[in-house]
Amino acid sequence: MLHIKIGLRCAVCMMTVLPMLDGCNMTAGIDTLLSAPRLTAQQEEIYQKLQSAAGVGISLKYPKSGEHLSAFTFTDLDDDGDDEAIVFYEIAGTAAEENPLRVCLLDQYEGAWTAVKDYTTLGAEIESVSVRKLGAHDRNNLLLCYSTVDGAAHAVQVLHYADGSLQNSLSEKYTVMDVRDLDGDGTNELLLVSAASASEAACIRVYHLDASGSYYQSELALPDAFTDISRLLYGTYPSDLPSEEENGVAVYLDGMTGATTMQTEVIRYFDRKLKLLYADSPENYPATNRTAGCMSMDIDGDGEIEIPIQTVFYGYTDAEESEQMPMTSWYVCRGGSLMRKKASYYSGKNGYVFLLPQRWEKKVTVISEDDMIVFYTLDAEKTAEEGELSVGEPLLRLSVTGDAADAELKESEGYLLLRQKGDLRYYGKIETADTPLSLTRSDLLLGMRYF
Repeated sequence: MLHIKIGLRCAVCMMTVLPMLDGCNMTAGIDTLLSAPRLTAQQEEIYQKLQSAAGVGISLKYPKSGEHLSAFTFTDLDDDGDDEAIVFYEIAGTAAEENPLRVCLLDQYEGAWTAVKDYTTLGAEIESVSVRKLGAHDRNNLLLCYSTVDGAAHAVQVLHYADGSLQNSLSEKYTVMDVRDLDGDGTNELLLVSAASASEAACIRVYHLDASGSYYQSELALPDAFTDISRLLYGTYPSDLPSEEENGVAVYLDGMTGATTMQTEVIRYFDRKLKLLYADSPENYPATNRTAGCMSMDIDGDGEIEIPIQTVFYGYTDAEESEQMPMTSWYVCRGGSLMRKKASYYSGKNGYVFLLPQRWEKKVTVISEDDMIVFYTLDAEKTAEEGELSVGEPLLRLSVTGDAADAELKESEGYLLLRQKGDLRYYGKIETADTPLSLTRSDLLLGMRYF
């Protein structure tokens, strides 16, 4: 564990860290071309003060996401009972090497707003603004997240209001960022994940702010192949682990490892340290490397994240690769290993998963017929003898259609409407009843998952 001191630097000196976002295009965003919302009386007063301090050639800038979507953020940063104002704007006519995006801090003195100080920023666009407490320190932290115009690079500043100005305690680049209680101790940590680039290795970092204002930092290397982060998820930690670690969560990272492939790492944060629970390696089986877009998720709603791993359906082992039907199994991480929990048919195109009942294991397979997915009983013995797929009775048909006439026909044929999303209708039809492998309507409804 690394215990580092981050000196409190006046944010007016932030210009020295402006190059953090390499290749920033400091041109105005498209939101400056749109009509600005009508200002309230309070905002208009502040805007006039801003014009007096910065000049008339300014335009307001708005965060793209998060809890504060206005160019004006009102919050009590110093806990004095009165709100301060944070305003984002751009200055027209700046030099090519100068960042036009600025932030101004205003405070109230004797009932009037006064511009305290104007600061440069770390990017061309404002991604989000939030005010959060971090770690054991009770101060209010202003988290400002920036990006380049194309959104390719991101940086965060952690600021607080002290001694009459905004103090910068942390400035870092990231690909994915979050603030969360990672270890169950009741306080929030700052989580930053960075994908690999030409100049930097992929890594995950966690910052915990102690009561004295210093950051405890823990860092863990990620695979060099992680060129982007597709998804970051949290799942409940398995209860069979040591009791002192039961209250935490596991962090699941789906990382891009190529143009069309991805894999997953499972990580734990406990006792101010990051610990790798699972990653693809020659010693670990199975590998999580799979087709991009097949994301980890809580597939059964139990709070624990499952990792999808792709194989082929029963009966297709000896078939030509072009003829094989994929089966997606869902694994959970336990004790440093992956354990298979569910098998499914996964339709990335139509956005659904059908979880196979346990009694279907090695007894049922699937065939694609006329834009429909049909589950059949599998004659495993005959398939093995003849070297080609041999099936028995149909058990279930699944179909997704956006054609009104086709939908009407399916309903007349006894298909059950499972879901409607826009023009798309999801249908299912149970074909065989009163056999050990037959489905009930509840089986069908509970087996369908949508994403």
